[in-house]
Amino acid sequence: MNAQVTNAELIQVTGGLKQGAAQARWIERELGFRPPMKADGHPLLTWDQVNRTPTEPSRKTQPKWKVAA
Repeated sequence: MNAQVTNAELIQVTGGLKQGAAQARWIERELGFRPPMKADGHPLLTWDQVNRTPTEPSRKTQPKWKVAA
């Protein structure tokens, strides 16, 4: 079962951030994904997402084949 993080718990998880947009930026930066937003403007997050082990960051650039060749 994926228990949802409440708005009060979101404040604790994000280190005191109260605005939904700021919480979403924190989640994207710290947890590595963009969360969906609830109708009240706060991110929708489950405890499984909070407690998962971080994965290796994805590569943001492609190799420059002209330089490598």
